[in-house]
Amino acid sequence: MLSKRSQIGLISLTTLAVAGGIWLFADDQAYYGPVQAVLLRIGLVLGAVWIGYPQISKLPVWLATIGIGSVLSVLLFKKAAIIVIPLLILIWLLRPRPSKKQNSTNRESSSSNR
Repeated sequence: MLSKRSQIGLISLTTLAVAGGIWLFADDQAYYGPVQAVLLRIGLVLGAVWIGYPQISKLPVWLATIGIGSVLSVLLFKKAAIIVIPLLILIWLLRPRPSKKQNSTNRESSSSNR
């Protein structure tokens, strides 16, 4: 079974190949043009996700949810940026942080394991 990263890469390559096939072989560009554009964009976005998957998988769920929700709300309602951007800054400042005691304990245990 393929890993999630491999599946994302395979889907990205497939959508890009189908978009290329439509571009090469489609007779009626007016009919297939929007389909090709959508497949190309999806393939490029999934390719970017494939590249950044190791970092994305370490992202906390709450942060990813807030980020995606913020982007969608600004895309749907342009004036929402007036509220969303300061709210994101506030969330960033109030985010949960690991305690300094926990960080120093982790450093000491990792250096003693060597």
